[in-house]
Order: sequence, then structure tokens, then C-alpha cells
Amino acid sequence: MGRQARSHWYALYTSVQAQLDSYEGKDSINLLIRTLADEQGYEAKVVSRMLKAGNFLKRVAGPLTIEQVSCGYAHIEQLERLHQLNREVAVSLVQSTLANQQTLLDLRNITERYAENVGTPTTTARGRARSRVAEHERRCGEALEISGPGFFGYPGGELIRVVRSDLFSQFFMIQMNGRPRAAIFVRVGDTSRKEERAAADLLKLASFARTYFEKVWYIFPNGSSLAHELAFYGHSVKALGEWLYLGTLSQDSKSIDPFKNRGRALERELMDGVDPMRWDGFNLSTQRKSHGSLRHALSDQLEKPEE
Repeated sequence: MGRQARSHWYALYTSVQAQLDSYEGKDSINLLIRTLADEQGYEAKVVSRMLKAGNFLKRVAGPLTIEQVSCGYAHIEQLERLHQLNREVAVSLVQSTLANQQTLLDLRNITERYAENVGTPTTTARGRARSRVAEHERRCGEALEISGPGFFGYPGGELIRVVRSDLFSQFFMIQMNGRPRAAIFVRVGDTSRKEERAAADLLKLASFARTYFEKVWYIFPNGSSLAHELAFYGHSVKALGEWLYLGTLSQDSKSIDPFKNRGRALERELMDGVDPMRWDGFNLSTQRKSHGSLRHALSDQLEKPEE
């Protein structure tokens, strides 16, 4: 029989996350988390779920004391699923959930009700989505003009807004002496899609753009959870910080903050079997199931020195 867990989940989250935020190495923090989880009577997978729930809670509710969190981390996980479907409703339920006034069944029922509406948005909802995208693009354009090419490592470069491209549609580009150097894509995120799928698509676009540019940037709204997910994917293929860079608008939307938080990447690595490059299939001749990962092949390709 395992040891009884002694710590409140949010207390454990606060302790471990503080060490994640100051993490600089590659391996020691994982060992630290596993050791701490074992000492508290938790499995590493469970601690990873707590970290994910705690990070989401911090984004929507700000810093909290342990006494303010009366619910379990499973309640927060369910609230995050609802947040992906309807942000306003999820935020309105934060305080009652923290006070343990919402049961898991209540939250599941609410989430399922909004999930049924995904894929059939009203004209008003589509209009709001287009408005959010247009507003983010406008703010990014202003922030880019203030930051200038030097922010991206190209002082003296030329910042261009590309309004038509058969390969990349609309985006921003930095060129030096007439040669393209960096591509800058601005993205908001689609609440009707799972973040894992959205992040995978963004990584595919970045990998394609890498053929033509030295650096590929994505700029997200302040507090974007999609930035965390893409950081996990980029970290998995050793692209993040090498040629793939992420940024978010500042709170006043007047500047760009480099996104360097790898907390979610470390959390997901703790969960056995979590691999964004995994594939599953079967042998055409024998019909036997087959599986593997593109991680190493893609990493080798991205790290191949230029001739």
C-alpha cells in the first residue's frame, strides 16, 4: 500500500512550480520533482496534473493562498476544459469552484453542454472571433513597429508586413540587404480546437518556414495558453530557442515579451508516453499494429549543419 499523501495539492504545486521557474538545467529538475512526489506519497504523473491545473488556475485567478483553494485539482482540470470551449463561462465559475461549490459532475455537465455547440457557431460568435484576430494583428503591428528589427536580433534590418504570399498568406518579415531573415507570425488561438492539435499545426508551419528563414517567431496575446503548448512541442524537437522563438504582447499591448517559460514542457515530460511526435499505424502486409516517434528524425534534420 502506498503512503498517504500529506500535502494539499495546491501547496505541492506552489512548492514545485517555484523550483520549475528557476530551472536552468535539463535533467536535475525532473529528478527533483520525482523525489518530491515520492516523499509526499504522489506519483509523478499525478504531480504533473497538479502542475498543469495550478498553472491554469494562476492564469485565470492570479496568485492564491492555499486556504483559498478548497477544491481538488480534478475540478480545475475540468474548468480548464470548459475554458477552452467558453472562456467567459469558465471564468465566471472560478470563485465558486475554488470554494468547492461546484461538483465534478456539475462541471462535466456544463462542459458537455458547451461542447455540443462547438462546430456550429452563430454569426455573432464568428464575428467576435474575427474581431479578436483583427485586434490582435493591429496591436502586434504597433508593438512590432515600436520594438523594431533589433528586438529580433537584426539591428539595421527592414521590417515588412507581407499582405500576400502563396506560401504563408499574411505575416511579418525581417530582411537584411534584400534577403529574408526572420518570419513573424501572429496568432490568437482557436477555442474550438484542442490546443495540442493547434500547436502541432503551428510547429508544422514553422518547420516549413524554417526552409526560407533563419528564425521563426510567433506572437500571441498576453497570457496565451497556446504559447505554453507550442513551447512544449518546440522543446520536444529541440527547436525552441534555437530557431523557433515565441513572444506575447505585454499587458498594455505596447511591447513584446519573449516567452521563455518551459514549465509545461517539463510537466509533460514527466508523464510517461507523452510524445507529440508519436505515430500509430499498422503493417500493410501483416496488419500488425505499429507505432513509433518522429522526434529523433525531426531533431536530426533540424540540427543538420548547413553546407
